Formats: sequence, C-alpha cells, structure tokens
Amino acid sequence: MRRALAVLLLLLLVSPLVSAGGVSYYPDKASFTRFIHSNATYRVVPGRDYWAKGWARYVDAKLGEVLEHGNGTLVLVGNVYENPEMKRLWNLTGLPESASLSPMVIVVNNTLFVTGSEDNIYLTHDAFSEIWVPPKTSLALFALLAFAIVLLFGLSLRADRSYSARFFLLGASLIFVWFTLSETPVLPSNFLEFFSRALSVSAGAVPSSPLLALIGHILSAVPPTDETLWLAHWLFLLTLTGLFFYVAPKRERALGFIAFGLVFSAPLFRSQVATVGIALPGLVLMLLAIAVATNSSFVPGSRRTLEILALAGATLLASIFNPYLLLFPLFFALTYPGRKLRNSSYLVLVWAGFWALCRVYGFDWLSKWTSFQPHPGFVENLILQSLLGLVIVVYALLTGLRRIRWRGPTAFITLSTLAFLLIAPFVGGFFPYALTLVSILAVRLVHSVIQT
Repeated sequence: MRRALAVLLLLLLVSPLVSAGGVSYYPDKASFTRFIHSNATYRVVPGRDYWAKGWARYVDAKLGEVLEHGNGTLVLVGNVYENPEMKRLWNLTGLPESASLSPMVIVVNNTLFVTGSEDNIYLTHDAFSEIWVPPKTSLALFALLAFAIVLLFGLSLRADRSYSARFFLLGASLIFVWFTLSETPVLPSNFLEFFSRALSVSAGAVPSSPLLALIGHILSAVPPTDETLWLAHWLFLLTLTGLFFYVAPKRERALGFIAFGLVFSAPLFRSQVATVGIALPGLVLMLLAIAVATNSSFVPGSRRTLEILALAGATLLASIFNPYLLLFPLFFALTYPGRKLRNSSYLVLVWAGFWALCRVYGFDWLSKWTSFQPHPGFVENLILQSLLGLVIVVYALLTGLRRIRWRGPTAFITLSTLAFLLIAPFVGGFFPYALTLVSILAVRLVHSVIQT
C-alpha cells in the first residue's frame, strides 16, 4: 500500500510536465512554441560550468535565428546547482530544485529555463531543432564553398583531357539533387552527446580526445547550430565525390565515377552518410590520404618534403577519426619499397604524432576502437551492399592475378582493404570504410587486368 501511495505521489508531482523526445516541457510545449514565434527579445545567462556555457552558445545561436537580443526574456541554461541566477528565480516554476537536473524547457513569467546536467542537457536539442532558419550568410558561404570545390575539381580533372571532369560534374549534380530533396536532418543521440561535449570544449573545457579538441575549436569559430552542421555535411559529401576520381588510376580518372557509383548505390552506405556525424569527415580524410599517397611522385627535392608532410598530415588527421588508419604508413612502406628515407619519414611522422596526441589527451578515447565484439550482421550487410564490387574483385583476381602489378597504388589499396575487412566484423563503425575500400579496389584491379 505504501509503495502504491509513493508512486501516486510521484505521478502527481510530475503530472504538469509534458515530455517529448527525452525533453520535458512546463507548463506545456505550446508555451515554448508561442515564445519562439513571438516578437520577444532575449538574453542568455549560462551556468558556471563549461558544459552549461557550451550549451548556452547553442541555445543563443538557435534563438538568434528567430528572435532579437535584448532584455525582454531571460534565458537561463544549466541547473540550480551551478547557475546562481537560475537558483534565484527557480521558485517561479513551483518545481523542486532536483527537477532542474532533468532535461526540461520551462517558460514562466518572461523567463525561459533550459535545464539539465552535463550528461543529459543535449536532450533539450529536440526543442530547439524545430527552429530551422539557415542564415543567409551561412547559405551564401555554403554556395561559395560549393562552387569553389566544383571549380577546383572540375578544372583539375579537365587537365587530363578525358571525360573525368564531365563525370565529376555528373556526380556533383547527383549530390546537389540529393541536397535539394533532403529534409531537415535528425541528429542521432550519440552524435548530440558528442556535440554537447564539443561545445563544452568551445567554451573552455579541457578536451578528453584530439577529435573533441578539433571539433571544439572549430565550433568556437563558427555558429554552433544544426544548420551549420547540415551545410558542412553536404560540403563533405561534395568533396568525397571529387576525391573518388583521385583514388582511381592516374590515366583513367573517369573510373572514379564507377567507384562513386558502387559506393552510393548501397542503401546502407547512403543512410549512414546521410546522417550528420563524424563518419563522413573520417571517410573524406581517408580518401584524401589515399589520394596523396597514390598520386605523389616523391621526386627528391623540396617538393618531396612537402608531399611527405601532406601525406603524413592527412593520415594523422584521419587517424583521429579512425585510429586504424595508422596502418597506412606500414602498408605504404611494404608496397612502395626502395625509398627508405621517404617511408621511414612517413611512418615516424604519423606514429610519433599520434603518440604525442595520446600523451596529451590520454588513451581512454581509444576504448571505442579497442573493445572487440563480434558484429554478426556485418558480413551479410557487406555482401549484400557491395555484391557488385566483390564480384568485380573476384573476377579480376581469377582472370588476371598474374597480370596485376603487386607494387604501388593497387598493392597499397589491396593490403588496406584486406586489413579493414578483417577488422570490420569486430569493431563498430567500419562499414562505410570497408565498402569504400572494396569499391576502390574493384576499379583498380579491373584497370590493372585490362591494361596488361
């Protein structure tokens, strides 16, 4: 009987709250909707902790898309235990102070409370994600950068006097069609949690990983909104499209369109890269490292130094997103023998740089990549999603194994693909990397067989 009364009392206590998507509204969601559609002005007051200051930057940026700054409505971010102003005005809500530890959006007496703790404040994103007004400056910058990317790749590919530039424009057109047909993105909860921690870093918190440090510093310089993430996401997709042509054979850049088609024809790949997250930037950096490795001449001189530094920098940056890309320098040394200084320089720069990052940020962030657990569905998904690419690889190996040159770019990509296929069934998040490498390998092997 006592347990039933306790449950009833708890229900009565929280009955005024309306919850949706992990965030609760008080007195109701309509009050918040009326606020963001009003002509009110607002002023954001964050708590003292870095996570509250970081999330306050997001709240301020989102509200700034529809409202003007001023002294009309006080917007308090944090909880009563670390935000003195929220503690002073909390009696207006009529709720217990402990309720401020839950993700809530409260509108009362010209005051907006955005509450939560370090572990759950990101859940209030659901409320502010309904504000979707990309700033004209952001759209203009996006258009300018997109044009620059298309122009850069188009002119560069046009120089080889093949159809590669036209195929790139066709691929870019497909990306732009996808962009125009896309809906407002839904950010996954695991990325929102990462986004919240990156915002803390942008507000001055000490990062726990090099990736958080990188993204946090970027967010400190750009508007930390959903729209910014969304537009940057499409720029990465456009860059990914262009890089496919630079991981194809030098004399047949147009084959990059086949690799592009093999990858984007896979529904699971499209669904993963259509979601705003960190997988796509990691893929772009992996392709960039492969492109530099397979296209650089490494002729002795000052140019070779720049090429080695570019290759090491791209690989090190990519390894922040996927540490297993640290295998690239080893595979490069095995498949590009004969130049010990170049190979050892590449290896030392990347591995020493990564070790230095781990010394600064610790090793805990690597636990995601070192907790090996079987993923039974991976092999089935890979076979179904990359069936055509796998068939091409098998065909090329069966018909021209002896004609394939097992040194240089093709050997480097083959070794990388085999390693990633062995790792992928036991580490999450590897599917897009494995599928991309299989598609590139298919194009490389077929070209090797045909040419010889």
